[in-house]
Amino acid sequence: MIRLLVDSMCDLPKDYVNHPNLDMVSLNVIIEGVAYRDKREIDLEGMNKFMARGIVPTTSQVNPGDFLEYFEECAKNNQECLYLAFTSKLSGSYETSRLILKEVKEKYPDFSCQIVDSLHSGGSIGLIAVELLKLIDQGKDLDYLAAAALKFIPHAHFYFSIEDLNWLYMGGRVSKGTAVVGGFLKIHPIVSVEEGELKIIGKSRGPKKAQKTIIDKTAENIVGYLDQHVGIAFNGSMKPVEEYEAALRLMGVKNIEPVPIGCVLAAHLGLQGTGIYFFDTAPETILKQEEKN
Repeated sequence: MIRLLVDSMCDLPKDYVNHPNLDMVSLNVIIEGVAYRDKREIDLEGMNKFMARGIVPTTSQVNPGDFLEYFEECAKNNQECLYLAFTSKLSGSYETSRLILKEVKEKYPDFSCQIVDSLHSGGSIGLIAVELLKLIDQGKDLDYLAAAALKFIPHAHFYFSIEDLNWLYMGGRVSKGTAVVGGFLKIHPIVSVEEGELKIIGKSRGPKKAQKTIIDKTAENIVGYLDQHVGIAFNGSMKPVEEYEAALRLMGVKNIEPVPIGCVLAAHLGLQGTGIYFFDTAPETILKQEEKN
């Protein structure tokens, strides 16, 4: 069986976190000079306590040594693997993994491993990972899995609203002036990872209008595939989560799961925010359409 490697930017539904063919490497959260491995040495609740005190975390990519250890272990055990990486446009983890894999293959030339740039973040990586795990369970080979991942990427969506523009300012995503004016006007930006980059795709005044924008964008794109497992990403209050869930049920979505965002994502988006992630087309249909083409 093939191993699927993800990094801690992949937010998975609880039923898949401990899948027997899944492994994870962690990006790092740096707080007051101390580096913590995301989802291993620090969780969202723990990091929020620092942020609530005004401490601004920074982040860094997966340690090269973690990739080296993982790839060498797989190679020694004749284990094939696929690494589904956090978007290369927001992290160096993808490129680092490629360099380390090249080094390992010089020592173990028969090692079979592929690396796919997900061009996504958080829950939308999780969507793709779940479908790859299903294909692994079906016995699909490594080439099929890598090709399937590339086919799924354009069909995954993740919309998220942020309550405090200061976190985007501290992360270098907006200017100080924009953060000050936005805070005064109670502007809530809507962000999405598009073509691998974190983009502000809308701005609403107040949380209710921001939620409506996300609900409208979801309804527009999910209409052809309501029978899916939709994720609600969150940090902070659960009230918006409940409101999103109610809206999704009105659309006809039945399978809904709130999933907390990872620490690395929270470090950039702040203490309070919610969003929705989903596929716009059934994965089975995506694969069939691509096969016909």
